[in-house]
Amino acid sequence: MRQLALSIVAVLLFAVAGVPQEAPLPVPGVSRLNLASAAVPYRHGYYLFLSDPPIACEQCYVPLLLTVAPLEDTAKDPAGQDCDLITTYERDSIYHMNGIVHVAPADIEAAPRTVRVRKRNYRYQEITSGEILRLLEHPLGTIPVSRTTFISDLPPGPTIEQLMAAFRAVK
Repeated sequence: MRQLALSIVAVLLFAVAGVPQEAPLPVPGVSRLNLASAAVPYRHGYYLFLSDPPIACEQCYVPLLLTVAPLEDTAKDPAGQDCDLITTYERDSIYHMNGIVHVAPADIEAAPRTVRVRKRNYRYQEITSGEILRLLEHPLGTIPVSRTTFISDLPPGPTIEQLMAAFRAVK
C-alpha cells in the first residue's frame, strides 16, 4: 500500500513539475487543435534517464520523447521543436500519454547527451523504431502496474495508432 501511495505521489509530482509552453508546431500549417488528427512525422525516439535527484519512485517512470528531427539537430535550430512526451513504466509499458512539449535549443547539450524537459534534467538515449513499435503495439507491457487516470496540462499529442503508422514507415 505504501509503495502504491509513493508511486501515485511521484506521478502527480512529475505531472505538475512542468509548465506548458507555446512554441512552433512540429508540422507547419497544422494547428494544435488538429495536431492529433494530422499525419505524424515523428522519426526519432529517446528514453530520458533522470539526472536530478528522484522524487519518490520517479525513476520507475521513464519518459519517452518522440521527435521529428534528432535532438542534436534541434540543439542547432533556433526554433527548437515540439515533441511528443510519453511516460513509460520501467520502459515496459505506457503509463501516460502526456502530450506535446517544446524543446528549445538551450534545453539540449549534445556532447553529454542531456536535455531539460518540464523543469527536470535527463540524459537521453536514442532507441530504434522497433523498440518504439514494441511499446506502442503492447502498451500494457508485461509488468503489472496500477494506472491512475489524470489529466495532462499539455496539449494532446497524436494517438497510439498514428504513432504506430509513423514508426512503421521508418522501420
